[in-house]
Amino acid sequence: MVCIHLKMAVGIALVVLLSVISVVSSTRPKEKTVVGIIGQPVLLPCGCSKLETPNYPTKTRIYWQDSNLRVLHVFKDGHEEYVHQQTWYKNRTTINTDQLASGNLSLLLNPVNFRDNRLTCDVILIINGLTSKACQITVNVAASYQKPKLTLNSTDMTLVCSTHGGFPEYQVTWRTHNRTLEPQEAVNKTTQDPGTGTYNISSRVNVTEGQNITCSIYNTLLNETQSNAIIIEASKGENHLLKFSLVAICPLVILLIAVILCLKYPNFRKPWRKMIHCCPKPEPENTAQQPEIAELNPQQ
Repeated sequence: MVCIHLKMAVGIALVVLLSVISVVSSTRPKEKTVVGIIGQPVLLPCGCSKLETPNYPTKTRIYWQDSNLRVLHVFKDGHEEYVHQQTWYKNRTTINTDQLASGNLSLLLNPVNFRDNRLTCDVILIINGLTSKACQITVNVAASYQKPKLTLNSTDMTLVCSTHGGFPEYQVTWRTHNRTLEPQEAVNKTTQDPGTGTYNISSRVNVTEGQNITCSIYNTLLNETQSNAIIIEASKGENHLLKFSLVAICPLVILLIAVILCLKYPNFRKPWRKMIHCCPKPEPENTAQQPEIAELNPQQ
């Protein structure tokens, strides 16, 4: 008999335990994560069963609050209330009061600030004195980086890759035509804009002439990559020396060709005689017979 009662007690306890687990699972708040872009609005979605009760909207309170119990927004007895709203969220939150009764408890946060990063918002319902958590939404803040700018210092042969306006912090990668540079080969510098909270990035590496190199900035949260590439040409000093050499040599080459043509082809002398004085003068014409011809003319 004792064994039978013991088995019955264990069975009842098991049923009660399963019931409790089922209730806890059904009342667990919906957890969601959203990405908010700095300077733009973001919707913190929350949906639940209809709030329409015999007493709605009276005896109905809805609180949107963060993990530090700071109030983002309040709906109480049919009206929005701003007395308890935390200063940081003032003029940045909006709800659709017409859709609350149908279970749409979403909150619009506008604009997103970098300090909102990893904000966790709990939506608390108090209906007829009963409190429950409807949703839990976490906000991850992001912003796109601009296309990197590449600046070459030909004196010490270094290349700087710079960009700005991104959030969160970045991953920078340097690649040549045949390999990826190791992290220790780059000198990185990061500063944060005190106003917008976005990051300014500068990364410097050593380069060589003829090298084809690419700088890539990866935003892990947005899964977004911005890249720029350059081919390292010969230094300007060497280019100037080459141009100077060509300018100095070309006239000499032309002059040498002219002299050779002048010496090899006599008929080529006349056009160049005034310019080139190296050509031998032509032999004087034979005029010895002219007097004889003059003497013969009277006899005719």
